[in-house]
Amino acid sequence: MKFTSLTGKLTSMFKKEPNYLAGSPRFEWKFGKRSLTKLQGVNDDLVRVCHLALTLSPLDFGITCGIRTQAEQDELLAKGATQVKRSRHQDGAAIDVVAYVNGKVSWDLEHYITIAEAFALASKELDVEIRWGAAWTHSLYSHKAKRAHTSYILLRKEQGKKPFIDGPHFEVPKE
Repeated sequence: MKFTSLTGKLTSMFKKEPNYLAGSPRFEWKFGKRSLTKLQGVNDDLVRVCHLALTLSPLDFGITCGIRTQAEQDELLAKGATQVKRSRHQDGAAIDVVAYVNGKVSWDLEHYITIAEAFALASKELDVEIRWGAAWTHSLYSHKAKRAHTSYILLRKEQGKKPFIDGPHFEVPKE
């Protein structure tokens, strides 16, 4: 009887998933009606990551885009706001966020790095790979946001190419 009980405890101890959030502060941010509407039709895993990331971010953020039509994508392409004809938004596998700092919208990349760090933690905790638009070549699942961003910029420079920085963008990569 003791052996079975000890085996059971050891088995459950080793099966336990790591908690990447141990010691992480939690915040009371909640998505508003507009953000929740923008999340409709988006990949379930990405939605879960968004909700968890919001509670892990010291900065409030909202969702500005979830599903996107081809016409919307074509318009963004014409403006140079995207570099692709077909977006992960059209597959429901991408979202864009907006940072709120002191109640006002901010487009400062440093704020999006902070939000991306929360996405990185949520990605690990929920075991969902997430790619960030300011670090296209590095998953937030295995990299901290700042390091992924810096590595991406260095890689593009080595390639003789200009980095495309889209700090508000997060997506589930294609498998």
